[in-house]
Amino acid sequence: MKVSKVYGPEVRLKQIGSEYVVEKTYRDKILPVRVVGACLVSWEAFIYSKLDGVRGIPTLLGRPDPCTLVTRYMDGDNLRETARRPGRSYFDKLAEIISNIHARGVVHLDLRNRRNYGIDTEGMPYVIDFGSSLYVPWPKFLRQVLGKLDWMGFLKVKAKLAPWLVSADERGRLVRGSLLSYLWVVDSIPRAIRRFIRYLRLRFLHQ
Repeated sequence: MKVSKVYGPEVRLKQIGSEYVVEKTYRDKILPVRVVGACLVSWEAFIYSKLDGVRGIPTLLGRPDPCTLVTRYMDGDNLRETARRPGRSYFDKLAEIISNIHARGVVHLDLRNRRNYGIDTEGMPYVIDFGSSLYVPWPKFLRQVLGKLDWMGFLKVKAKLAPWLVSADERGRLVRGSLLSYLWVVDSIPRAIRRFIRYLRLRFLHQ
């Protein structure tokens, strides 16, 4: 596994002894991108530190340099690319993971993206890529409001991949969420964050 964009990080699957790890790094990018990348990596490492011990989240293993973070490899596929169909136990466990993430004060903000959901070799879920996440330990009401974005992303993925598992209550929440998304200012926060990150990357890249 090696994923790279001109302005994005290199993401590599590496073997260290008997263990596989994922290295996400900007160390080989041009200087302006390295500077921005170091900030992004530092923030993501901070988020991982807040989620340490949460089952279904990659473990942060280290920061070999300011532009790099290393996490434990979660075997399996993401929901965008897998041919496997997640079932009830998958989504029940996934809901538990999201609840535990929120309990640590973290909101993911990109759970509409199926690439951020993994399914391991036993059919169980995990969640990755916390680069756009926020840490909101307080006030609680703000975390709850932002957390609704995560739950809406979860329900949209569930409705797409396993519509027979979506309850009447969940369908109602999906309909209300779709309507309110046009009115809620908070719904623009994840997009604004991602646009700002892209702006910084492109701005520094083309200087």
